[in-house]
Amino acid sequence: MTRSLTLAFCLALTSLCAQQVDGGNGHALILDSLGNVYTVGRNTFGQLGDSTFESSTTPIRVTRIPKIAVISRGYDHSLAIDSTGKLWSWGRNNYGQLGVTPLYDYSFPQAVQTNLRFTAVEGGHWHTVAIAEDSTVWAWGHNFYGELGSGDREHSNFPSQVAYKNGQPLKGIVEIASVGYHTLAIDKDGKVYAWGGNSYGQLGHRRESQQLYADAVPNAPLAKSVATAWHHSVLLTEAGEVYVWGSDPSTQKRETVRESYEGITKLDLPIIERIAAGSWHVLAIDEEGNTWGWGANRFGMLGTGDSIAHSSPIQLDLPSGICEVGGGCFQSLAIHEDGTIYTMGDNQDGQQGQGHKWMLYDPKVLSLEPPVKEEPVEEIIEEASFTIPLLKVFKYGVLLLSVALNVVLFLKLRNIKPQS
Repeated sequence: MTRSLTLAFCLALTSLCAQQVDGGNGHALILDSLGNVYTVGRNTFGQLGDSTFESSTTPIRVTRIPKIAVISRGYDHSLAIDSTGKLWSWGRNNYGQLGVTPLYDYSFPQAVQTNLRFTAVEGGHWHTVAIAEDSTVWAWGHNFYGELGSGDREHSNFPSQVAYKNGQPLKGIVEIASVGYHTLAIDKDGKVYAWGGNSYGQLGHRRESQQLYADAVPNAPLAKSVATAWHHSVLLTEAGEVYVWGSDPSTQKRETVRESYEGITKLDLPIIERIAAGSWHVLAIDEEGNTWGWGANRFGMLGTGDSIAHSSPIQLDLPSGICEVGGGCFQSLAIHEDGTIYTMGDNQDGQQGQGHKWMLYDPKVLSLEPPVKEEPVEEIIEEASFTIPLLKVFKYGVLLLSVALNVVLFLKLRNIKPQS
């Protein structure tokens, strides 16, 4: 398969819309239909990619990169694949999750230091996972929980190949999902693999708390798509059925998790076409374009007008015709087939793109258009910037003239001789 065909296949799997959305820890990414990337929200580590470390409550267009085909967020870093398969990264780099050295945080896009070309990418907490054009999987960054699937727990600044349990490279992969410390992958036949952290059974078993290499998820049905959150996993079949395992996101708090799904559980939903997960909640689109959600709702990321969590799926208050969803740490984003972007949830860093930091318990439209300045304000600023310097020049000129006259007078008085 040629590179262009491989990337086109990847895009078909990645999104049903011409646009994409994804959310991180206080920041969000939007890819428009022209290949432009916009970011908004927290920028402590440069994750907005605008060459500053200043947060923004309105979307900023990322420059210094070519046209982009795929985007993904990490917890505090951002990722993008261009039309040639080249991977770009920016933001936090404390464990080498950007795939570049030295280990500085970068406030503008960096090309990942590899000759590999990629078709898909996912950002975890402090690591990154990507599918190469030959359908092998590569990972880099933090590896204490086995996030890199390399068979050990050594961190890596550069892409290292994910291994299967027999030590051979994991091959034939068409989709990956990663958010916290674990990753799911689907091969061309729909078989599901997992590796990384497993404290809550998010790998589909309870054999160990970390799995350092990729292994098949036991008893998992063949998958069309997968999604991951911090402590749970989601699977979508070709028939539109949704299965979950790991912890119940509705009971999750930042500090602890009390409840867990017992084994792999099928959820009561209509026929689903797309799934996505935030850190503590899940989103799904059915065949009619209706949006469903469940899990934690402390910050209003389900858009229900309140903060009540839901263990079972509920239909969300979004118009029919949604074709893409994305979950952030405590945020949800959705794209309508007409191109309208909706957002809801936590907004303490301005990640909702509304120009303020008020929480959104109901869906609001996120516009990529920059705010228009009022004409009278511009005129006042221009007048003031012109008038004030003239006044200063006049005042300083008078002062200097006065000083000069006094100096001349002083010198003349010194040259006067007393009369005899």
